[in-house]
Amino acid sequence: MLCGVPPFYSKDRETLYRNIKYAVPKFDYPFLSEAARDLLQRLLTKDPAKRLGAGGVLELRDHPWFEEIDWDLLYSKKVPPPYRPQLENGTDTCHF
Repeated sequence: MLCGVPPFYSKDRETLYRNIKYAVPKFDYPFLSEAARDLLQRLLTKDPAKRLGAGGVLELRDHPWFEEIDWDLLYSKKVPPPYRPQLENGTDTCHF
């Protein structure tokens, strides 16, 4: 997700499924902030009733990882995109 590697990855399909179902994801990456680690761990909680967002979308929106987002500006579409591709014309698909 934020690490460039899926948390339960395995080339073997059965191992992948077993990891998804039983393994505890580890985020031992020094570049992850505490808020990022907490977000990932809470989104990957096995019990859906305890997972971040189970109490509603506001629970997710209020997580510290998203604290710099001005949700009112985002909802009104006034936040500039972080990247704007240069296109030759309206049907240019070179970025796909």
